[in-house]
Amino acid sequence: MKALQILTITILTTVFLSSCKKKDDVNPNNPNNITLLNTNNWKVVAQHVQPKTQGNLGGSFGTSAFSLQKQGELRWYLYFYDMIGYQDPIEIVLNQQNEATVSKPTGNTGSDFRDIKTIYGADTWETHISFNNAGNINVFKNGQPINIGYPYYGIKKLQASEDGLLNNTENYGTSNMVSHYHYSTEQWKDNSFWATQYVSTRYNDKTFVATLLNDGTAGVQGTITVLEESNTPGPYNIYAMTSRNEVIIPNAGYIMHSTRHNENLFVAINAQWQNKYVVYKINLNSYSVEKVLDVTKVNDFSNPNYPVRYLTSYTEIDPEGNLYLVEDRIENQTSHYSIRKYKTTGGSELFLQEQDIREHTRIHAIYFFNNKLYAALVYREELEDNNPNDNSWTSNYHMQIIYKN
Repeated sequence: MKALQILTITILTTVFLSSCKKKDDVNPNNPNNITLLNTNNWKVVAQHVQPKTQGNLGGSFGTSAFSLQKQGELRWYLYFYDMIGYQDPIEIVLNQQNEATVSKPTGNTGSDFRDIKTIYGADTWETHISFNNAGNINVFKNGQPINIGYPYYGIKKLQASEDGLLNNTENYGTSNMVSHYHYSTEQWKDNSFWATQYVSTRYNDKTFVATLLNDGTAGVQGTITVLEESNTPGPYNIYAMTSRNEVIIPNAGYIMHSTRHNENLFVAINAQWQNKYVVYKINLNSYSVEKVLDVTKVNDFSNPNYPVRYLTSYTEIDPEGNLYLVEDRIENQTSHYSIRKYKTTGGSELFLQEQDIREHTRIHAIYFFNNKLYAALVYREELEDNNPNDNSWTSNYHMQIIYKN
């Protein structure tokens, strides 16, 4: 099973541009939904329309989670954001039969917005990350607040795993710590190591870390080190991680993304000095490190006639090592989103083309689930209110989960 991705709150503060609904835009299967897809290569598997009245404060819906809440269930969590706060959380859950459940969690107080949600055994765990300070969290077990304490260095960067919470210090070029709170033992375990940059994951009831050290001179060579959680405590009950493998690689750069599929941890590297994207597969049973993708980047920023597509933060890797990047091309102050697939066999293709989705539709997240790539779409439809001089307007926010057929 794949580990959950790191949860980074993405707030879209720019108000979406849109056109008014036309009769030919209406989806005949649901009159409240307009058509966002212009292709038969992708399919809508979940949809929700959220009316919203807003005014001079602007605002939009932002996504803070698109990940598994348990094996076989993909959860999309988003909420409305404007200049004064957060409202209207929406949760869409999709199972392996592509059956969707849409719910609106009650309440608009701060701790009601719970980005991380994990179903572990018979218990549901939820975590609220403070909007103003990511180091402060509130944890709930079956809806009731529970005091889980904090790891040794406090909360720095929190991610979910199927058996607990995984915290990362992310200190550059010095001592680091990855700490895991286990939902079963209800205790933290602090694991220390040295790194410049790294990713962490949980597998087989253990914490693993993959570090990347750049050469520092030629800007080409690097070293990947595979670390495993140990059971030998040191001072202050901190566990030093065990080095399992160290491999020199010909691709320095920075870590873009990591995804775990079963026993394999895939790490994508932006090898900027070589103008390449590279993906390494790390087997967490044998600790082997294998390069599975080595592809030249597509965008040519030196060519003024080339339609440059800028990268967003949305990245994913499938079980074969293919790399998916969400791109955004700006033209006349309008975003045009697409998804590019860099292939292990070489080259790349536009997996979802700009013309495949309705203009002004934004891609909020992507996730490989159920053996397919899924994407979360949001489109803002401004409705006529026959009062152009007032300071408020009503919009329909169309939220859809799609996957590649």
